[in-house]
Amino acid sequence: MDRPVSKEHKRKILIRQLSVVSLIIIVPLVAVLFLRLVFIPAVSLSKVITAVVERGDIYITVQGSGVVVPAYEELITSPFRSNILRIVKNPGAKVHKSDTLVFLDNKLAENDLGLVRNELDLQKIRIEKLRIELQQLKDDYGFSSKIKEIKVENSRLEFESEVALNKLGGSPVSSVKKAKTEWDIQQLELSQAQFNYNNLVNAKINGIQDLQTQIRIQENKIMKAQDMVNRAYVKAPFDGDLSWIVNQPGATVTEGQELARVADFSHFKIKGSMSNAFAGKIVTGQRVEIRNQGRNLEGVIENIMPSVSQGMMESLIRIDKGDISLLRPSQQLEIRVVTSFRQNILRLPNANYYKDRGYKDMYLIRGSKASRVKALFGEANFDWVEVVDGIKEGDRVIISDISEKYLRKEIKVGK
Repeated sequence: MDRPVSKEHKRKILIRQLSVVSLIIIVPLVAVLFLRLVFIPAVSLSKVITAVVERGDIYITVQGSGVVVPAYEELITSPFRSNILRIVKNPGAKVHKSDTLVFLDNKLAENDLGLVRNELDLQKIRIEKLRIELQQLKDDYGFSSKIKEIKVENSRLEFESEVALNKLGGSPVSSVKKAKTEWDIQQLELSQAQFNYNNLVNAKINGIQDLQTQIRIQENKIMKAQDMVNRAYVKAPFDGDLSWIVNQPGATVTEGQELARVADFSHFKIKGSMSNAFAGKIVTGQRVEIRNQGRNLEGVIENIMPSVSQGMMESLIRIDKGDISLLRPSQQLEIRVVTSFRQNILRLPNANYYKDRGYKDMYLIRGSKASRVKALFGEANFDWVEVVDGIKEGDRVIISDISEKYLRKEIKVGK
């Protein structure tokens, strides 16, 4: 027969169960806390970079990005609608002035040249015809004017004869008047013939001069048409490098379509982009520091584009100092525009710990340990970062970015 369990026994069982549960939870927790106290993470100084906060000068810069562009590049376009017959050069090739790069089909241009040449031949025929007509007109007038002059002279003699007879009573007054009228008519006809002749000569001469002008215009058209035929042989405009060329033999190209680019790769410029937030700090003539594969170049802002694209302002930077042998077109570079100069401030060497102005967790080395502190950083350039607060002159800090790897407020340091 079962007996009822006493309250005292139940209490003992509950206490025993609670004790077991407490041991299961508390013992591991205590062990973890003990291990954290005893086993502090350590870092070897040989595997990180350290630096001492020092006092000195610093150029304040604005960070941006840049793209390498040739100092001079010329686009070569199609002179007319045509087909690409053959591509002679490949991108990257060295070219000399007048080297042929592309052959275009110039049949249409040759047809146009033939048409303007035919027009020129017709105009030369017309001008020769006018010259013959002018000479014939002069010859005809020479004979006709002599005949009219004889008639005028004959009329004068008849008039004088009638006047003499009238004085002698042998001729009436009417005959004198008639002779005088005939003489006047012959003189007027001679003057009219002279006037008509002069008008016809002037007309022929003007026609010849007009045709001569048209011939000169046509000769210019022929020169242009010949130039279009010759431009079917697309040539390099100067000594340089072929940076790009169309790669579709047989393709149809329209007038003005880009065919090739020839650039001078012995000199480069940088097309820089900076945030529009620095618009008031950046002006032409400012010095620019350029970093290329660990090497420093120096340049100057030549001009600033007036428009802003997607919050970025663009500028063109002339490279003045440094080795440009490793530069390549379209290469991305980091640039810093020097906006001011500060003297006698706290600074640290620039490294990957610095992203922008503001607070940053850094490890300050004190003896065999490093303590996590918040340091306030200001402006920077490629070499130095301005220290505003949190660490002082003479402090030695780890400038390798280990703040995400080590979360303890204190870590051990060793050699």
